[in-house]
Amino acid sequence: MKNLNIAILLVFIVGCSQNHDSVEPARATDLVVNKTLGFENEEPDPGLYVVGISHLNIVVEDIEYATEFYQRTLGFVQAHNARGVMDYKGLTRETFARDAGFLDGKVNVDIRFLKHPTAGLYLELMKYHLPVGSQEVLYRKTNDVGGIRHVALEVSNAEKVFEFLKQQPDVKMINESSQYGPPEELTPVTITFFYWLDPWGVQWEMEEGRPIGNLRGISG
Repeated sequence: MKNLNIAILLVFIVGCSQNHDSVEPARATDLVVNKTLGFENEEPDPGLYVVGISHLNIVVEDIEYATEFYQRTLGFVQAHNARGVMDYKGLTRETFARDAGFLDGKVNVDIRFLKHPTAGLYLELMKYHLPVGSQEVLYRKTNDVGGIRHVALEVSNAEKVFEFLKQQPDVKMINESSQYGPPEELTPVTITFFYWLDPWGVQWEMEEGRPIGNLRGISG
């Protein structure tokens, strides 16, 4: 049974990869994933019950500007699924609120999904109208402890990307000194990288030189 479940999962993953140019992933109800996957034995198996990367969540104060920013700097576009554009305004669902930790069931939030057309990565932009959280954006340093320190994207030419991003409004290099960059090759290995921060405190690494994998978002 375990081998059968693995085979089903592999068919699903291959299907997603082959359909990489599609404007939408399959709906959750269409996925052929056995809900017992990773739970056949007494001990849960995280290597099986985790079946893919869904999305990165970023809470913003202005979804329209965030959409423009991520399109301009990283090439993200609005995501679609079988039901249309993944853009949900004024969500007040009590079940959503409770799952998000707001046990009084009160929430009002705008949600928009963006997708990267090449990497297949999804961003989930959220604007909370209720409840309103902290509005302070924290810019962390490369060596600060806690949280995911950066999101790494593989690029074709790190030096040219560095020069492009450095000229973009609201982009902060990890060190704002004029002496930071251009990125240097990590000889003897041929990897080059640099870090930058977006207006919402997300630290991005732009890296050149590693083999390109097959990351595919599955948000539907």
